[in-house]
Amino acid sequence: MVKEIWSTDPNGEVWARDESKFGKKMLEKMGWTDGKGLGADESGETTHVKVNKRAVKLGLGADSNTPDKWTEHISEFDDILSKLNTTKSKSAPNSALTVHSTV
Repeated sequence: MVKEIWSTDPNGEVWARDESKFGKKMLEKMGWTDGKGLGADESGETTHVKVNKRAVKLGLGADSNTPDKWTEHISEFDDILSKLNTTKSKSAPNSALTVHSTV
């Protein structure tokens, strides 16, 4: 069973309308006014960041439709390591440096 926390304000509208926020006060002290964009030419975001519900046990930015690709190149990596070990052992058999595969 997976616990899910649902907010009564999932997009932070109550938070966005809160006039007592520290960050907003600091921006206003630096010359920013409500409705202007951020940045030197005021072309940045004018609204707060919206949130998306992410799938359980997925990291930030992960897409549940994308297959796991992090193990895709392990065999190629092992081949390179074995070639390096073979080349190194032939050229300098008494060498102190040896590359080992840890996969």
